[in-house]
Amino acid sequence: LDPKATVPPTARLPESAFGWEPASAVLFALTHGHFDPRRDVPWLGQAQAAGGQRPTLVSVCCATSDRRRAFHPLIYENFQRQTHEPRELVVVHTGEVPSDFFLERARQDPRVTYRFYLVQREAPGSPRLSDETTLSPWDAVLVDDDPAELTYWEHGDPWTWEIRREGWTKGLKRNVACCIAKGSVFVHFDEGCLYAPSYIGRLLVELKGQRTTDTPLGPAAGVLARWYTLGVAEIDFRLVDMRKPEPLWERYGQDARRGQEKDRYNHGFAYIYTRAAWEQQPFPDVETVGTKDSDFMKALRSQGAPVQLLDPQTQEPLAACGWHRDATCGAKDAPANINDSQVLDFLRWRGDEVRTPHVFGDSLRLIREIASDLHARRERYLQNLVQEHGSVHVCAYCNFAVALARNVQDRGHQVSTSMHVVDGYDMTKTFAKERMKFEVCEAAKAGGAVAEGHWAATPPRHSWLDASSQRMALCRNCGFQLGWRYEPAGAPKECASPCCTFQAAPGRDHCCSDCRAKGPYHHVASCEKKVAPVPQGPVRWGFIWRHLRERRRAGEVVPEEDAEVRRHRETDKNFRRNDTCPEGHVLRCFCTGQGNGGALPFYYMCDICDRTARGSEHFWGCGTCDYDMCDRCRSKRS
Repeated sequence: LDPKATVPPTARLPESAFGWEPASAVLFALTHGHFDPRRDVPWLGQAQAAGGQRPTLVSVCCATSDRRRAFHPLIYENFQRQTHEPRELVVVHTGEVPSDFFLERARQDPRVTYRFYLVQREAPGSPRLSDETTLSPWDAVLVDDDPAELTYWEHGDPWTWEIRREGWTKGLKRNVACCIAKGSVFVHFDEGCLYAPSYIGRLLVELKGQRTTDTPLGPAAGVLARWYTLGVAEIDFRLVDMRKPEPLWERYGQDARRGQEKDRYNHGFAYIYTRAAWEQQPFPDVETVGTKDSDFMKALRSQGAPVQLLDPQTQEPLAACGWHRDATCGAKDAPANINDSQVLDFLRWRGDEVRTPHVFGDSLRLIREIASDLHARRERYLQNLVQEHGSVHVCAYCNFAVALARNVQDRGHQVSTSMHVVDGYDMTKTFAKERMKFEVCEAAKAGGAVAEGHWAATPPRHSWLDASSQRMALCRNCGFQLGWRYEPAGAPKECASPCCTFQAAPGRDHCCSDCRAKGPYHHVASCEKKVAPVPQGPVRWGFIWRHLRERRRAGEVVPEEDAEVRRHRETDKNFRRNDTCPEGHVLRCFCTGQGNGGALPFYYMCDICDRTARGSEHFWGCGTCDYDMCDRCRSKRS
């Protein structure tokens, strides 16, 4: 399943295991007996005695968790609307409390098989959707900072970085679902996604090709070529065609066509494959950022199995991949990284904007209910926190709690630093670094943030940062860069390769030549591989004011990014003034451009002249109101 998986050194199998298929015995051992074929697959021996699985049955597999409970009715709605017969729904749920919804569906609908596994620690799941858990993830803001806690990211492909966590990953749960399933063909229904009523039938026809018999297919797999993205909160659809170049890849330093071709098989929500394919190549036991599932498909193809893009030639694509603005990956034991923020950006902006597809009109009621439930849950987390601990500063990008207001001080600090600038319009990058200025606050404690990457020297002529080193400070939840974390200086120089945890060789920037040329997982034989020491405390944080939003109580108006509302108006708090927003909040200086947290220029628009920002342009803004003013308009109002 996974060469890095922790396999028990010994595993005692029951006598009945002689009648199990090999995958059942492996999963029994990997889950330490939590998955038990005697209980979970009572028909296993019967199917083998009958000569195999039902050749025309399609098994819909779903891996879910407590974090995704709000999406369970939508999963069943997608299944129930399908026109293909026969079909079954296999749900594998890990967490602390079973799903009342699926327990009831399994009692009422014989096509539903629901298996719950009591697990108190599991992998965090895809960052494209909001999580739901029995505990508030916002409680991270109350936990003391750990100087040794770091996360890393890799440049380029936003799907690259694997969340390495112990527990039941999506790959492991998909394998369990396939083992339980009775069908000869499998499809996935993922949480938050939409599937047209003809989805299964049309993909099955494409997978079979010219075959007319009902005999089981050999190893084969496919993925939908055209699909939509769906912003759950805004109900915004965009059309994605994996056969066409995607200009958005150029923003990540890749060719528009080659980037799209590499991404074709990443999206497991739209997979169809045979039982023979899964038996030949189970899913890797990993949890990856976004929907990076291509390892399964690549392994099948390397073994000679046919893997193809499927286009049923329908007027409208047959599936939509949902994502949510408040998507969470941010429990205290599962920090995000910059890639998570990039994944959300990519899902949000890729493809072409379209009207709501007619085929999904009947599902929009459930989507609105989900969005309402997630909003109410966020406000409930906030209410519980502020009632006991006072107001809180949240990430202005995803609204996750970063630091209690009582731990944040406005000392009038300004950070002036140099960075390379990427222009989001011209797709150019400056050769020389350019000066950027940010007004920052200082936080003594910020459990909702996490440090990222290697330490660097603090900028010169900042006396309040003397004897300190700095790392990027990210929102624990979405990976958006909020500022910097400061720690005592004096640590040995770290290798400059992203994600490498070794010290740099004496007089060098990297630990060895291979690490410099090929990346952090390649080292020459002579590399000393000396592990960098654990960062020491005490630590403190410098957050860019524009990237924070102060929340004092539940029910406050939180600006919606896509709302068609003019932000600027003249009030008694900002009339002819250039230093406050219409609500009277102080405007803070910041600089747009990649390098300060994925804050790409087109995120910002002057709310007075409606001009979109360019790279390395200084704006003045208010994170609480999502209000911004360019330098030209600021000068006119002085």
